[in-house]
Amino acid sequence: MKKNDLQTLTLLSVFSAIILLMTFVPQIGYITFGPLSMTLIHIPVLIGVFLLPKRYSWILGLVFGLGSLVKATTAPVGILDPAFVNPLVSVLPRVAFAVAAAWLFELFKLIERKIKNPDVYIFGFVSLLTLFAVYYAGRVIIDQAGWNEAWFIPVILVLIGFVLTAYYAFIKHNDSRRTIIPATFLLSTIFHTVVVLVSLAVFSYDFVTQYVPAENLVNVIYTTTVTNGLIEAVLAVLIGTPILYGLEKVMNK
Repeated sequence: MKKNDLQTLTLLSVFSAIILLMTFVPQIGYITFGPLSMTLIHIPVLIGVFLLPKRYSWILGLVFGLGSLVKATTAPVGILDPAFVNPLVSVLPRVAFAVAAAWLFELFKLIERKIKNPDVYIFGFVSLLTLFAVYYAGRVIIDQAGWNEAWFIPVILVLIGFVLTAYYAFIKHNDSRRTIIPATFLLSTIFHTVVVLVSLAVFSYDFVTQYVPAENLVNVIYTTTVTNGLIEAVLAVLIGTPILYGLEKVMNK
């Protein structure tokens, strides 16, 4: 076995173990904070997609999905967890998410080569999604937790300014990957949220409509995407990007 192949298989095993650890240890992969419930397991999947050859991306998605299936079968927590016993809801969307992330990264690299000043457009796109994410997260907290809007809105605005300033400072280098990687983290996470919700609506329709009226299903998918989905996307950028760059530096040495 070649040295590169051995390194690849070792990394694949490590990331698979991290994904399973985050799946089964409470408050690591799925974090509950007040009215919000955040999924973070997709972050090591995305980091693995960046570091490993593209042909291995589906394996990381498969590990993610199988872990979700086993957890839903053996230790369900939420009211919708029984729906994830269906592999078309738990496994298929996660495999599609990992493969899509790998190809999305390639697409951004193609855009970087073909379009003049692509970092400007990507920065604008990421900034817009960040604004939506922080705003909707703030609205959910205000509405669900009953926090005072008069003082919480300024906090949201300061947080938005901090995030955008940090992002600008991070990408202000002659390195296109510093723009492409956060954008891939962001868009891939949103795709993950959408594909899981659509799978729930399609493959577990009868079960889901016990809790969500059929006429409100599309609205629930939209609302969840612009709240949890966007918040998870921003968290993926803030957590995953520095970890990825740190690992790349270690690997390059």
